[in-house]
Amino acid sequence: MKNNSLSFYAGVFLVSGIVMALQVMQSRIFSVVAWYHLSFVVISIAMFGLTLGALKIYRGDEEFYRKNFTLVARRHTIAFAFFMVLGLLAQIFIPIVSEHVKRTLMNLPVVAVIISAAYYHAGIVITTCLTRSSYPVGRVYGVDLLGAGLGCLFVLFLMQEIDTPSAVLLLSGLTFLAALCFTIPGPEQDKFVLGGNTFNLKKMALFGSALMIFLSCVNVALPRPFLYTLFFKGVMVTEDQIDYEAWNSISRVVITQEKKNTTPYLWGASPVFPKEEYKATYKELVIDGDASTPVTHFDGDFSKLGYLEYDVTNIAYSLPNLKTAAIIGVGGGRDLLSAKYFGLEKVWAMDVNPVQVSVLTTDPYYKEYTGLYKLPGVSIFTQEARSWFRQNTKKFDVIQMSLIDTWASTGAGAFALSENGLYTVEAWQSFIHDLSDNGVFTVSRWAKDTESEFSRTLSVAMTALFREGITDVRQHIAVIHSRLISTLLVTRKPLTPEQIAAIRKRSTEKQFEIVMLPDRPLPGGTLGAIAKAHSIDDLYRISEKQALDVSPTTDMRPFFFNQARMTNPIGIIKKVINSNPANDLVVNGQAKATLNLYIILLFSLLMVISVIVIPLTKTIDDKSSLFIKASTSYFMLIGLGFMLIEMSFLQALGVFLGHPIYGLSIVLFSLILSAGIGSLISDRMPLRTLHAQIIWCVLTFLYTVGIALFMPDIFNTFGETELSHRIFVSVAMILPAGVLMGFGFPTGLMLAERFDTRATPWLWGINGAAGIFGSTIGVALNIAIGIDKTLIVGSLCYLLLSLCFTGFVKAKAQS
Repeated sequence: MKNNSLSFYAGVFLVSGIVMALQVMQSRIFSVVAWYHLSFVVISIAMFGLTLGALKIYRGDEEFYRKNFTLVARRHTIAFAFFMVLGLLAQIFIPIVSEHVKRTLMNLPVVAVIISAAYYHAGIVITTCLTRSSYPVGRVYGVDLLGAGLGCLFVLFLMQEIDTPSAVLLLSGLTFLAALCFTIPGPEQDKFVLGGNTFNLKKMALFGSALMIFLSCVNVALPRPFLYTLFFKGVMVTEDQIDYEAWNSISRVVITQEKKNTTPYLWGASPVFPKEEYKATYKELVIDGDASTPVTHFDGDFSKLGYLEYDVTNIAYSLPNLKTAAIIGVGGGRDLLSAKYFGLEKVWAMDVNPVQVSVLTTDPYYKEYTGLYKLPGVSIFTQEARSWFRQNTKKFDVIQMSLIDTWASTGAGAFALSENGLYTVEAWQSFIHDLSDNGVFTVSRWAKDTESEFSRTLSVAMTALFREGITDVRQHIAVIHSRLISTLLVTRKPLTPEQIAAIRKRSTEKQFEIVMLPDRPLPGGTLGAIAKAHSIDDLYRISEKQALDVSPTTDMRPFFFNQARMTNPIGIIKKVINSNPANDLVVNGQAKATLNLYIILLFSLLMVISVIVIPLTKTIDDKSSLFIKASTSYFMLIGLGFMLIEMSFLQALGVFLGHPIYGLSIVLFSLILSAGIGSLISDRMPLRTLHAQIIWCVLTFLYTVGIALFMPDIFNTFGETELSHRIFVSVAMILPAGVLMGFGFPTGLMLAERFDTRATPWLWGINGAAGIFGSTIGVALNIAIGIDKTLIVGSLCYLLLSLCFTGFVKAKAQS
């Protein structure tokens, strides 16, 4: 019996951990095959499937499930493993995004339903083990939480070692093995009938595990994997177009086949660039299927790199007396190569992605191909830029940040719903602070549109300067434009006459357009209006008058790439329908991304109402209206409040930790573990009295509001520490909130079951439905009002629970 219990607990541990790991992996794949803003949908899909699975058990024959809980668990764990692979195939072979909204509307629900099937079966397994098994609920729950928490951490390690499709296959193999942990009393029960054929469950699990692990190993070992993402942002890409491929927890990095003796790769080429005079040999490094940068073949001959003078992104190097540079975002090494071409003695280049750094520094072939490691005074390393600059004690003559994405991704709204910690006022303050007296911070952005994101770029720069105590900010700014690109130059000291003359000379020679210089009249339109601002308040007032949001982005509202106003859905729909992509590509893309959010919210609403709410209404037909109002409101509020707080933490920590995937893993780990601890404590210390319940509501509200108010200070204080330290701070910040929120569900269930146990499926479904909505609404609120304010909205949900507790008391008195 002891061996059976250990085996059972091992099965619960594995299934719970795999559920969490799978969410992170599917989020990573969505970031590759679709735009980044769709990756968070995995949380909604998972919650939908898990809720349906739980309701299946609650509405089923309780006697049957208690008698056959290991058989049910084994069968559905096998189904979980099978549908996990089916979900992977759907993600990589069905084009989820398209230029045509109708096609996205058709394909996204199909993929979502297929993916949710795996979570449906996982929900059945976990709920059966928790509520229908003969083992102590507290112990099963503890194992479930431990597995879920460690699964969030394990997935980061796994995705660092192998590509994500192979990792999903390996997870499926482990899931098949987990099915064997649920032992069945007799061989006669270990059978499954399908289509008139009888299958042995144990043999199915062994065969499935061996097959999936074998396929995973083969896919990793092959020079060209047989299972790979076929569609990238709706475009088919085959393996014969790829020279190098590597996945990790941050991205999928691909290097394309070589282009020999061709026109050099220039972002903002001069109108007088002599195409016939300069040729280059390079490959393209592509991140997550879209963001590309050149990997230039360099043999040490700088005379072949003269074309770099014709790119407006390098205008900063026209300034005199430059000796040191820091490059934010190594990419394929193009900016680093530019710095050395223009004669800078020492160059530090950093990237948060270790794959891109290893390509340039350790890969034998590409190390020689680029030749960057041979250049004197060059340091290339892996680190998140903001943290590195906060720790740094050096001063730089140039800090360069050029196009941390591509025109295509910007135009499609790829990052419109994603946080970005490099384009916030706090980040730019840190960069400007590390400039030498004659130093320049240079940022290049796409600026083709009539309504351009470059207006927000200028707004962020001016706010950073205002915060640094500079009043006449126009003396510190220059803007130079060519073709699709505008380059912003920001200095800590006022631009000198010599620097202005150097910028003008290079711009005249290359026929770059001078948009802003201290000695020139201001431009017209939105850019000119922003440039006239005399304070941060002025910038916000100017933004309010514009059709687009051009207000400065901060760590608490880090959505630089979204200028569409979330509160104006009609205007967004009109923008998608009426805008001309040839002139308004960026704005059109942002509007499409925001429209996708509305579509996801509407799809979630329809699915939840039709599949969860309507079928469950029969379970509450004869219940007291006061009880139903109190209990429904209660479970809706804790579902909504929990997810609003979770999504706030998730996007805030994406900035603080340097990448969204770290935010996702650490938040899931911390909240699940701490909420589980809170739930277990509530079993030992239940909130039985109205007084205790009100105190809990107020404590939860006060703590989360306190975090919202002090989060900017916490980020500022610990922003310069190592990643491991920032992770510790993040966990410490989340744990108390999770423990407090963990009291919510068991307390509500205790009160509801005192009144009527038959309402449990309805309340469980309402809680799941509210959680599904909360994940989408949370993102929308983060963008519209800011992360800190969304956190406060989530905390208000817990404060409002005090009214529900009062309703429970009144309902009990009436019964």
